[in-house]
Order: sequence, then structure tokens, then C-alpha cells
Amino acid sequence: MAKVTAVIPCYNHGQFVDRAVSSVLAQGVEDVAIYIVDDGSNDPETIKILDEYPTARATVLRKKNGHLSSARNHGIERATGDYILLLDADDYFAPTFLKQAIAILDADNSAGAVTCLTQNFGLRTDLASVKTGGALKDFLTANPCNASCLFRKQCWVDVGGFDETMKEGYEDWNFWIAVTRKGWLVRSIPEYLFHYFVARESMVVESDKKRPKLMRRLVENHLEAYQEHVDLVVHEKEMEIQQLQRKLDELRGSTTFRLGRCLTDPLGILGGLFNRLRKK
Repeated sequence: MAKVTAVIPCYNHGQFVDRAVSSVLAQGVEDVAIYIVDDGSNDPETIKILDEYPTARATVLRKKNGHLSSARNHGIERATGDYILLLDADDYFAPTFLKQAIAILDADNSAGAVTCLTQNFGLRTDLASVKTGGALKDFLTANPCNASCLFRKQCWVDVGGFDETMKEGYEDWNFWIAVTRKGWLVRSIPEYLFHYFVARESMVVESDKKRPKLMRRLVENHLEAYQEHVDLVVHEKEMEIQQLQRKLDELRGSTTFRLGRCLTDPLGILGGLFNRLRKK
């Protein structure tokens, strides 16, 4: 029985899947089973790649399309080890992530999961410089844990898995709120060890377009937690509004903004200057 089971959901991402598998094999941890969960792919290239995928590298599990949560649950429920390494097919880990993450879970019984910092690649190559890890309070207004990380299977058991009805996004955020509500902590390695593929069309981008609707769903799912910490939630949102207002004020005072107004609204600019001169 492998100590770690890597679960890699794949829907029409056959061209990327071997990179994800290779990143798991490169971790230098022998006691790892790898499941590629084909979530009903209909792309001929992906089907061919998975049909011919070497069994020595990974086991391919086939299922009808049920979206991301369903694919994750399908692989996790078949895992026999204590730890789950979750990784989407188009992403990958740096070679030093898994050993460090295992060591943290082995040493800290309060830790339910271990995440790290994110390096984007693809359309963007920036560093995602956001706080990662924490307890329940840290997850109510933001999601400081990648879906791709190492966590105890017991966490998944405790919360009943990923919510398969959440097909439009934020299902991983919902999962981490549920996990931290059970008292588990999420630890973080302060290194950029997770590489996230930024595509032109991605679930993250589409989910953020629906943020108000999805946030309402999160609150409904965890109403008691939000009610208990409503002061924190309101404070965090007010701080975000202040930060956005400061950025807007800085933008309005910039030369670039003033030049842009001259180009887009020259009469308005001239009218404002005329009014100021008339008052002198």
C-alpha cells in the first residue's frame, strides 16, 4: 500500500498529462501510486494518449464526465494510502515539494494539508504573491490554498469529499472551508514549488466572473462559520475597499490617466481648465 496517492484529473488535457506525471515521479519519493482520472474526455488525441499510457508510470481510471469535483472524488476514494497529492493535468510541482510536505504532515498531527507558493506559466509568468495556509478565519474571505497540494485522506473523509454539485468553480475553496471547520490547519512551504498553467480560457477565470454568485453559495454552505466570524468578514472587505480606493486615487492622479482623459474627453478637460481660470 503506497503512503501517497497522486490523483490527476484529466479532461481533454492529454497533451499535458505526462508532464504532470513526470513531476510526481521526479519527487524522489518511491512510495507513491499515481492515478490519472479520465473524466469522460472526448478529444481523440487525449483518448489515444490515455489508451496507450504506460502502466508502469500511472494507472488510468475511466469515468463519465462529471466535472472536476467528481473526478477528484473518483480517484481519492480508490486511494489506499494516508496522503493524497492532488494535481491538475496541466500543472506540475517542483521536485522538492513532496518530501517537504510529507515531513510536515508526519510531524504535525494538527496539519491536514500542506500547500506552497505559486509560479504561473503560460499566458502569465508572474509569481502569485499571496498569503497561503492558515485556519478557518483565513479561508472565509480568500482561498489561501491551491487545490493542488498534499493533504490527509482523513480530511476528505471528514467532510464527505468535494461537493460535486459545485460545477461552476470555487469547489476547492468550499472544500478547504469545510476542512478547516473540522479543526484542521493548512500549513505552507514558503517556496514557489507549484507551477500553475494560465490558459486563455480556464475554470479560474470563468469562476471569477461569477464570483458574487459563487460567494453566496459558499456562505450558504457554511452559514454558521460566516455568522460566527461576521466581524472579521466585514473588516476584511472594508480593508479591500480602502485598498482599491487608494489605487484608484493613485491612478487618477497619474500622468498616464490625465493624458488618457485628454485623448478621450478633450472638451471636458478644457471645460475644467476654463472653470478654474474663471474662478481666479
